[in-house]
Amino acid sequence: MRTPFVALAAAALCLSAAAPGAADPPAPSPTPTPVNLPTLPPQAQVNPYVKSAIDLITGVVRRELANQANAANGEVTYFKRFEMQLRTGNNQYRTVHLHQGTVINPTGTTIRPGMQASVGGVGQPDGSLNANVITIAQ
Repeated sequence: MRTPFVALAAAALCLSAAAPGAADPPAPSPTPTPVNLPTLPPQAQVNPYVKSAIDLITGVVRRELANQANAANGEVTYFKRFEMQLRTGNNQYRTVHLHQGTVINPTGTTIRPGMQASVGGVGQPDGSLNANVITIAQ
């Protein structure tokens, strides 16, 4: 007696779920409102001392960014002959390419994973670094 009732109820549920217009259409997402950032009016006069300070800070930031492109500090995670990898931060790694003539300080040090190293060289477009000098922290 229950089998026909269960079958009929299941068929009714399937038909009602498949019926067009049974589900409400999703509400459209609201459009984001632009954020108005504060700016100086174009006719505002800037104190020359303030302008000098802003220019100085901008220069320091640009130099630091250039230094980061040509240097790396971190823990050696991989080293094999002319290839090395440094962990420079949490989940941040940098590939380092060595060449004949790369200076390793202190002289005679064998690089092993786990050592702390500072590398100076030439940054590459792919983010890697061609090392000229490697200094191992003792």
